[in-house]
Amino acid sequence: MSKFRKSGLLLTFILLLVSVVTACGSKNNNNASSGASPSASASASASASPSASPSASASSEAGATTKKVTDGMGREVEVPAKAERVVALNNFGDLLALGVKPVGTINYYLDKYKDEPEAVAGIESVGDQEADNEKVVAATPDLIIVSNYFKPEVVDALQKIAPTYATTFGKTPYEQLDDLAALLNVEDRKQAFLDGYKAKATDAKEKLKGKIAEGEKVGILQFWSKKIYEHPTKVFTPLYEDLGFLPTEHVKTLTATTEVTQEKVPENVADADRLFIMVDGQPDIDTYNALKETAWKNIPAVQKNQVYLVDSGHWNDFSAAAIQWQLQDVVELLSK
Repeated sequence: MSKFRKSGLLLTFILLLVSVVTACGSKNNNNASSGASPSASASASASASPSASPSASASSEAGATTKKVTDGMGREVEVPAKAERVVALNNFGDLLALGVKPVGTINYYLDKYKDEPEAVAGIESVGDQEADNEKVVAATPDLIIVSNYFKPEVVDALQKIAPTYATTFGKTPYEQLDDLAALLNVEDRKQAFLDGYKAKATDAKEKLKGKIAEGEKVGILQFWSKKIYEHPTKVFTPLYEDLGFLPTEHVKTLTATTEVTQEKVPENVADADRLFIMVDGQPDIDTYNALKETAWKNIPAVQKNQVYLVDSGHWNDFSAAAIQWQLQDVVELLSK
């Protein structure tokens, strides 16, 4: 996927996110694909349409090959009792966390996992920044997973190919795992992931002993398409809940992803001991390098050389994949 097309997909999606008090995903407002733009903030109430847990709404008899569930668009959908061939146009990282390897996804996710080739090995591309329905058909899915921000006519077209389930946009990674585990009947794998992640978080905190002072505050910014964004703490639970960093006083006031000016940043992060900045390529890195010598030179974290540039592609997904990447990156950066 070209940088231009990818950036366009992600930039449009932030406008959708802000409108529902969240920030996560994709440009594809036209045909609604996946993707992820200025992180996936999220108010727990940011649901664009009614939803219900698959387990709560399922109506199936023991031994049945299908079951009926209510999805994030409020539709009752008949899905396989045990899906074997899933095409994931959303929630790709959550599915991998559950040990469910899709047979197909869009290039956005394939590109996101380019440094983990084993994770995407054998997965077919079913489109670039949106699904190509002919390629979806060729993947012979028995279940298609989308998000409830997809346009109804797009979902209707996919439904003609295979049962299509819409997840609820704006839910936390843990809530997404709950819903998908119930949908796919893999609750045991969900618990295995949670146990494994908890062990990794405990190990990470142990590795950082002596490297982080008690009560340290962190600020987190995202550069995106020549703008700067801030996100609520719930987007970065590995830092605030697992590693024990404290949010800045400004971040405590945020309930949604918010654009901030370059001039306002020094005031917002004045009490941050460390600063993490999400970047997407060399232009963003060059922007920071220029700012640290000029408008941001008096920021305490800049003066202490405690600013860390991290990959937006890994941090902005508001998914089970993102929380693992955030944890891993912080340990690596602070252990140097």
